[in-house]
Amino acid sequence: MSQAGIIDFKTNMPSGTLTSVNIQVFTTSGVYVPTAGMKQVIFECVGGGGGGGGVNGDTELPRAGGGGGGGYALGLFSSAVTGASQIISIGAGGAGGAAGDNIGSNGGTTSVGSLVSATGGQGAQLLSGALFTNRAFVGGNGGTGSGGNFQTTGANGGWGAYNNNNLYAGLGGSSFFGGGANQAVTTNASPNAAGLNATSYGGGGSGAIVNSADGSTWAGGNGFAGIVIAREYISI
Repeated sequence: MSQAGIIDFKTNMPSGTLTSVNIQVFTTSGVYVPTAGMKQVIFECVGGGGGGGGVNGDTELPRAGGGGGGGYALGLFSSAVTGASQIISIGAGGAGGAAGDNIGSNGGTTSVGSLVSATGGQGAQLLSGALFTNRAFVGGNGGTGSGGNFQTTGANGGWGAYNNNNLYAGLGGSSFFGGGANQAVTTNASPNAAGLNATSYGGGGSGAIVNSADGSTWAGGNGFAGIVIAREYISI
């Protein structure tokens, strides 16, 4: 019996003896073909992470936001529903904004046919106006999952911040698997920095930062591509 808030997969498991569990992992787009004897399969998918913002180092000392993390979805399906194959689409990581005042690109959507899907994180966005006399980038929104039994959103990318005369670039948003990029770090010797690339599936890239107002331009960090994991339950 399932309790409130708990997904009880056992209620949907086939009768008979399950002899093994097999895992197929897709990091590039392709086709899922069930292993012989597959009775049930759990698909997990994560969308691509968004790219961090780039900056132009003029007198306004800009600091860029990070890209959002990719969404996540999980679903359990029988062999009858899955059929002979399913098309796997892996969402690309969003490119960091080019050097200069440029927003990050959105991450791509990851999907398993029409069964489960997860959108990519949004790239960092530029804000301007009276409230932002020093240009700032808001972090991109996290992606969302859909279909299956469980879905969650990726973390939003961090904002570029200004506090007590210090500038901070935005962190990359993490996905279900983590991987959001750390903040770019500046020092007195190296006052400017490009954004950092995400480090794991669905993570967002971090924003670039300029502390010297020397007119140089810096690119944002790249988001990381999505992934699909298929966990097959096999019987004879």
